[in-house]
Amino acid sequence: MEQEKIGRFLGQVRRERGLTQEQLAQRLGVSQRTVSRWETGHNMPDISMLTALCAQLDITVAELLAGQRIEGETIAKTDASDLAERLIGLVRRKNGLRRLLGALAALAVTLACMAGIYGYEFHVDVSSTAVLEAAIDAWCTDVGLRADVLERAAAGSRLYVLCRDELHPGGGCLAALERGLFGRYRMVRTDLFDEPLCIAGIERVGGREYLLTFCLSDLPGVASVVIYDRYDDGFQSDPPAAVSTQRIEKTPFLHIELLPEGTSVAPFGARYFDEAGEEIPRTDLLAGTDYDGGSSFGAGRAAAELWLVYVLEGIIALFGLVFIRYFLTL
Repeated sequence: MEQEKIGRFLGQVRRERGLTQEQLAQRLGVSQRTVSRWETGHNMPDISMLTALCAQLDITVAELLAGQRIEGETIAKTDASDLAERLIGLVRRKNGLRRLLGALAALAVTLACMAGIYGYEFHVDVSSTAVLEAAIDAWCTDVGLRADVLERAAAGSRLYVLCRDELHPGGGCLAALERGLFGRYRMVRTDLFDEPLCIAGIERVGGREYLLTFCLSDLPGVASVVIYDRYDDGFQSDPPAAVSTQRIEKTPFLHIELLPEGTSVAPFGARYFDEAGEEIPRTDLLAGTDYDGGSSFGAGRAAAELWLVYVLEGIIALFGLVFIRYFLTL
């Protein structure tokens, strides 16, 4: 190969000049390993270094590119053309390497930024209860919460987690998490409450509406819970309009079911029935508790919409493509 021929020629004239690889490297301001790679044909000197290299070895650039001594004062046109093509090829290889390295660097930075944002958003491993509780606690540091996970249930790409707040007796938290493309979750919202009986709400996930019903406390004697329409809560109509009837197997519980589009529910308008179908008054269920009679339900913290995260990822990817294209077309 021509590169190996040039390398052998470099080694030959260096020895003729009585120089070691280390001495030549010091004169040129490069490492001894660089000179060694030139002479073995693994690499070529940088174009900007050709004149200085030839001066140290007392040869011409034409002789270097030819890989041999050139006798006489003139060079034939064909030889000159061949040497020019070699020089052009060397320039192209060097520029191509720079373009490739620049494009790879731009690609690496782009992927690192995208992975960093994704990892920052989607970092919760829900397979570990301890990790999940720690993530909920960290999310709610401004309100002070120590989560004890009781139940969890999924609706589409969302995971809902019912927790007891160990710092506030009687208090609870419903956390909503969203699954990312690679399986991990991000915190979306936490709702805090101290209602001892059932709470119902509608969540829209992936274009569908789901009814979430949850309860933190024991419901002695209760066999089923009926959730009513917001505008017909079961206390003023006869018969009441029920949205959902749920069998209670255990408490605390978190129940999710798909609803028809446009359904509404009364958040605190549930009615409770025993095995015989007899209604158990709400006042009887509240007897003996510390509940003060008011319903408290509020948001702890909410995250940015998921589409904003993906828009940011898209912007980074677009800039990355621009820089990659720039380096490849230099």
